[in-house]
Amino acid sequence: KDLEMGGKSSKYSEKDEPARSFGRTFSFTSASMAFGAWPEKVKMCEPTINAALYFDTCPSVDGLKPMVDVFSTYERCSGIPEGSPGKADWRIRFVDFKPEDMIRTIKVKNEDEAHAAIEGMLHDSCRDRGLPWWEVVRVEAPKGKGSAVIIRIDHVIGDGISLVNLMEQILVDTNGKKLDSIIPPSMANKFKKKKSFWQRFSQFFKIIYYFFVVIGLPAGKFDSGTAFRKQLGKKMVYTWKRKLVRFETMPLAFVKRLKTEGGVSLNDVLFSCLGGALRRYNVEHGCEVTEKRGKKTLMRALMPVAFPRPEVDVSDKSAVLRNKWVFVSGDFGVGYDDTMERLHYVNGKMNVLKNSPLAGVQLAVQESIPPMLPVNVGRQTVYDSFIRHSIIFSNVPGPDQPVNFGGQQVTGTQMYFNNLVPQVGILSYNGSVFMNMNIDTEAIPGGEDLPAYFAKELVDLSEKLNVDCPAEIVKRAN
Repeated sequence: KDLEMGGKSSKYSEKDEPARSFGRTFSFTSASMAFGAWPEKVKMCEPTINAALYFDTCPSVDGLKPMVDVFSTYERCSGIPEGSPGKADWRIRFVDFKPEDMIRTIKVKNEDEAHAAIEGMLHDSCRDRGLPWWEVVRVEAPKGKGSAVIIRIDHVIGDGISLVNLMEQILVDTNGKKLDSIIPPSMANKFKKKKSFWQRFSQFFKIIYYFFVVIGLPAGKFDSGTAFRKQLGKKMVYTWKRKLVRFETMPLAFVKRLKTEGGVSLNDVLFSCLGGALRRYNVEHGCEVTEKRGKKTLMRALMPVAFPRPEVDVSDKSAVLRNKWVFVSGDFGVGYDDTMERLHYVNGKMNVLKNSPLAGVQLAVQESIPPMLPVNVGRQTVYDSFIRHSIIFSNVPGPDQPVNFGGQQVTGTQMYFNNLVPQVGILSYNGSVFMNMNIDTEAIPGGEDLPAYFAKELVDLSEKLNVDCPAEIVKRAN
């Protein structure tokens, strides 16, 4: 009734083939997250993606059971990963479970308690329960007081694009109809552009160049020791003290207008304004490095780039959930004081990345070289890449229309993820852009002020581009 599609809890899709004991073998990227991608000294938590859907009225347990039924027909959601540390022999061991095993409820009184409950569950493990490595958490509040459903999925199960493909199967429009593809055509086709002979010829030399860029990243430059960055240090450990700092919700039409008037991409606008917010943080905290180094100040983000799935994999429940993604490094341009100058600098850097084979080279390297390395060397390489950066910046598309989930209409959404360095999560939904930063505000004092600095950048950019800025953003800036 809710989904207009079938799906019953089972070890495996009922009509695909006879039930098996094990699923497909994982890629090494998925396997490394299963056996642990970090050195033990880091004391890192498990990699759990927390997709938060907000409601006026919390969906009931019975309303959520059909969603669990659909989840359980996907191979990686229907069992427990098993394999050997350092090996790509990991795969799913199928297990029996009931829909109610995967749903739990936390009752709260208001929006503040709901937010605290979500922060409190970020470190809860989806492993070691004898169940698949995911769960659905109902945060139930009185009507209009911040109810939410948190879909918590271990990153081993899949990357952001995988999970968008999965959400397409459980979200429906307000009339109960299945959604069209959430992933924009521009994103789905970005690796399909045909190249001329000379473009392919020059690509060969670029591949060689970017191969050395990729293998050199873990031994490359550290970000400048700015007021924001110096708190992180060069020998990081995970602190287990994280706050979810939410930014002002932005009308998507407003951000698109900035994009159009600036002649850049939507991602360029958000990335550049975050760079400006980081600059304002540094200035506010008396950063001498930013003043001394000027435009040479280096603050970068690692940005996950996921590779779209071919149609044959999207329709295959044993293949669609996977980790086919890489990190690429992007410069915020925090050394640029002028908002427009920084925007154009970011746009130039991003265009170089988009038109290069860097992402493909990175994927080839991470799937071929790390499996040949000792586990401790591979883990140290991951660590060395992260500690050279200041932020993780993730931007994932969502539905462009109102949707129902579990029989209730979704009013807002967020994506929360714990990482070694502060992580920014951005999701678009129903004409709005939702953004947050997962940050240790004890290690980075004043981190909760970053949304106000970000709003100031949006106001400044709006004035430069002659675009009307929404009153809520102006209010946050002030």
